[in-house]
Amino acid sequence: MHGLFYPKSVMVVGVSAKESNLAKNIVYNLLRFNYSGDIYPVGQGGGTINGLKIFPRIEDVPASPELAVFLIPAQFIPEAMDACGRKGVHYAVIESGGFSEFKDENQALEEEVIRVAKRWKIRFVGPNCVSIINLENGLVLPFVPVYQETTNLGHVSLISQSGGVLFECLNRLAHENMGFNKLISIGNKLDLKESDYLSFLISDPGTRIIGLYLESIPNGRRLMDLAATTEKPIIILKANTGKASKEIAQSHTAALTGDDKVADAALKQAGIHRVATIGELINCFKIFSLPLMRGRNLAIICRSGGQAVMAADASDRYGFRLVRFSKNFLAKVRQKARAGVVRLSNPLDLGDVFDLSFYIEVIEDALCEEGVDGVVFRHEYNRKTERDATMKLIQEAQMLSKTYDKPVAFCLLVGPDEWLSMKKVAEFPIFLEPEEAIRALSYSVRHSDEKLKASTERSGKSVYAVVEEKADKSDPGRYLGPRETFSLLQAYGFTVPDYALAGDVWDALMAAERIGYPVVLKTASPDIIHKTEVGGVRLNIDTPDELKDAFHEIKRNSELEGGVSDEKLLVQKMVPGGQEIILGGKRDLEFGPVVMFGLGGIMVEILKDVVIRVAPVPEAEAKRMLREIRGAALLTGFRNQKPADIDALVRYIITLSELLIDHPEIIALDMNPVIVFDEGSGGVVVDSKILISHT
Repeated sequence: MHGLFYPKSVMVVGVSAKESNLAKNIVYNLLRFNYSGDIYPVGQGGGTINGLKIFPRIEDVPASPELAVFLIPAQFIPEAMDACGRKGVHYAVIESGGFSEFKDENQALEEEVIRVAKRWKIRFVGPNCVSIINLENGLVLPFVPVYQETTNLGHVSLISQSGGVLFECLNRLAHENMGFNKLISIGNKLDLKESDYLSFLISDPGTRIIGLYLESIPNGRRLMDLAATTEKPIIILKANTGKASKEIAQSHTAALTGDDKVADAALKQAGIHRVATIGELINCFKIFSLPLMRGRNLAIICRSGGQAVMAADASDRYGFRLVRFSKNFLAKVRQKARAGVVRLSNPLDLGDVFDLSFYIEVIEDALCEEGVDGVVFRHEYNRKTERDATMKLIQEAQMLSKTYDKPVAFCLLVGPDEWLSMKKVAEFPIFLEPEEAIRALSYSVRHSDEKLKASTERSGKSVYAVVEEKADKSDPGRYLGPRETFSLLQAYGFTVPDYALAGDVWDALMAAERIGYPVVLKTASPDIIHKTEVGGVRLNIDTPDELKDAFHEIKRNSELEGGVSDEKLLVQKMVPGGQEIILGGKRDLEFGPVVMFGLGGIMVEILKDVVIRVAPVPEAEAKRMLREIRGAALLTGFRNQKPADIDALVRYIITLSELLIDHPEIIALDMNPVIVFDEGSGGVVVDSKILISHT
C-alpha cells in the first residue's frame, strides 16, 4: 500500500473550472500542501485550473498516474476504473457516493466496480468517503478545502468510518498544537478494509499512535491479530453500541453477550484501548505522546487545595496509588512556604508557595522520588505577573518528562484565548482538568502492562462426526437434542450426569431404577428456555410415586408452554450440591467464537456477573476470567466454605473455547448450570443447549 500513500503522480477525475465543482478542491489541496508529485486533472470540459491542464479524458493523460481519485457520478465509476486499468493505474480513491449506502439496488454497481478493479489489480479506497491525507508528502485528497493553518504534522494516524469525525479530530488535535501523520476515510470499504489500513500504519515509520473510529468491526479477529504484532498504542472509538444482535439464539449466553459487550471484551483482550467519546480519543492521543507510565504510583501537585482533593479522588477512581513523599522532599517544599498553613503530603498543595521557578524543582524532585511512575501537575496563574514564568514552566515540564522518561500530565486553568496561546508554547500536551489527565494516564499504564495477545490460530482435535452424523443439513438452524448435546460435551471431556429420555411414565420409572434415586425430571423441549419458571423441572425425586406425579405435571406444564404432546422428558441423576456457574459461547458476527463465564443458575440473570473472551482462551486468560467476576470470592472459599475446583474451571473454559473453534456450525452454546465441586473433585454439566446452523 506504499503507493497509495506515497504516489509519484495523482490523477483527479471529475475536475472542472466551475465554481460549484468539488473535484477542483482536491487539486487545490494538493497544490496548497506542496505535493511534490505530478498532478493530472481530468474533466470533460477541458480547460485549465491554476495553470494545470484539464484533460478531457483519462486516455488523454500523457503518463501512467500511480493513483487516481474519482469524484464523478457513481454510474460512471466502472467505466472510469476500466480506463485507469488500461492506463496502468495501481491505486484509486472513490470519493463518489450513490452506491449501496444510498439504494440497495445499487449493489450491482458495487459488484461491477469490484469486478473491474480485480481485473486490473487496482486496490481502492471507498467509495463514499472524503479520501486520505498524508501530511508527510502533501497528499491531501478530500473534496473539501483543507488549510495548512489548521493542520500540524505529527505522529498520530487515524482510520475513520466517518468523514465528519475525521475532520473534527483533525481540527481538535491542531488546537492542541499536536498533529496527524495520516488520516484515512474508509467509506463503504468495498476493497480495502480497516484491517488493511491498520496493517499499513503498524509498519509505517511516521505513525507512532493509531486511532480508529468504527461503527462496525466485521473482521474483529483480524484486528486482534494485527494488534498483537505491535507495541504502538491503538485506540478505538467504537460507536453504534445500541445495535441489536442479529443472532437468533435465545439462550442465556446470546442474551448476555450482545455485540457491544463482545467487542468490549475482545478489544481489551487484544490490548486495544476503547474510548467512548471524541474528547477521550483526543486525550489518549495526548497522553500517548508522553512517555508511558509504567506503574500505578502517582504524584499529584496542585496550586489549590480543592483541586488537590478532587485529583486524589480521581486517582483512586482510576486505580492509582499516591506515593508517600520522602521527608527530604517535603522539607524542601516547607522552606518555600510562606505561612506554613498548608498540609504537605501527596497530593501536594502549593497554594502557600508563589515562586514558579521553584515549581520546576518540585516537579523534578517528584519524578526522582522513589516509586513515582508519573506526575500530574495542575497550574493556574496571574496573566499579568506570572505569564512568562508559566511559559517557561511548560517548556521545562516537557524537558523533564523526556529526561526522566516518565509522563508529566500538565493541567492548566485559564480562559479560552490564553489556553490556545499557552498550547503554542511547546509541542507538549496540556489538559484542562486533573480528572481527564488521570483518566488518560490509566490508558497509558494499561498499555505498559504486559498484553496477552494469544494467536487466534489453532490446530487440534475435531469431533465433527458427533454432530455431522445426526444433524439435518437441510435445517438452517436448530437446537441439538439432549443426546446429541451431551454426546458432544462428553467427547470434549465434560462430565454429564447419567441420564435417559422417557416417552412415558413407564420409561421414566425404568430409567430411574437404572440410574438410581434420587433423580431429576425435566422437560427436554428446546423451545422452553427457562424450565424452572414454567414448572418444567422437579428436583430430588426419591420414589416411583413422586416420579409419576412429576411426570404428569411436567407434561401438562410443557404443553401449556407450547411443547409437543409426545415430547420426551429427561431423567437425570440428581447431582449433589456445589457451586453453580454458567459457561457459554456464541459465534459473534464481528469477532467469531467467544466464551462467557459467570455465576450460574438464576444468579446469572439477577447479577449478570459474567466475563467474556474471544476464543481460543489460553490458561493465563482463563484464570484471569475467574478473578474478574464480582463473585470471585465464592469460588475461592467464602465464610469457611471450601474452595471450588479452580483447575477444573480453567480446563472447562479452555476446552469450551476449543470446541467453539472446532465447530463453526455452532451459533450459540449454553451450559447452565455447571456444578463445580470442592477443590480436586471436578464438576458436572447439569443442563446445556446448543444451537447449530448449516448455512
